[in-house]
Parts: sequence; structure tokens; C-alpha cells
Amino acid sequence: MKSLVVDDELVSRSKLKKIMEAFGPCDAVENGEEAVAAFINALDRGEPYTVILMDLMMPVMDGHEALRRIRDIEQERRIVPGEETRVIVVSCLEDQKNVCQAFFKGLASVYVTKPVNREVVDTALRSLTLE
Repeated sequence: MKSLVVDDELVSRSKLKKIMEAFGPCDAVENGEEAVAAFINALDRGEPYTVILMDLMMPVMDGHEALRRIRDIEQERRIVPGEETRVIVVSCLEDQKNVCQAFFKGLASVYVTKPVNREVVDTALRSLTLE
């Protein structure tokens, strides 16, 4: 499983990257703009991400916008339904508006709140349909 961690906080990003490296190769970036670029580069190399862990509140481009752009790119490239990259939204925001926006507008796969540890990530990954 190839993954991408997107978080502007260095400590959080480093911790999530270390957790995800136990499952396979993992890249890490610090904002949504870099996430979209990494996503495109991975597709162009024929090595798409299986899972993206995305923070919502980031400078430059937030997680909501990055997720919308990633889903648009998947549609443009005609990624077969069910083969899209799974996105785990990782956020300190628990309010209903952000949860609904992540799921219904951004098509997030799972939403977890910080702080995140190995057990939380394991549970989130088990809830995904991965091949």
C-alpha cells in the first residue's frame, strides 16, 4: 500500500508518516497544493496512492479544496468507481459542518479526529475496502 500524509504540522506529519511506513511506502507533504501535485505525479508514474491521510486546516490550500481537486482529477482520468484513492480525513475539527463537507462534498472515505495514534489508523484502514 502506497500512502500520502498531508499535514502542515511537522510533528503530526512525522508521526503519521512513521505509522504509515509500517504498511508500505509513504510520502508526506505540508499543504493541499503539494498534495494535489504529489497525487498527479503518482498517477503519472503509474504508482497511484492507495490511501491519503489529509488534514483539513492548512495554509495555501486546505484539505477540503485539495480533496475536491483530487476527486475531480480522478473523474477526468476516468478512474473506475471503487478504485479511487481512499482518503482518511484527519482533523481536530469535530463539528458537523466539517464532517458533512468532508464526506458529501469531498467524498472522504473515513473521518478521524486528532490526536491520532497507531490504533486509530489501524481501525481506519480496516474500515476501508482495499485490495
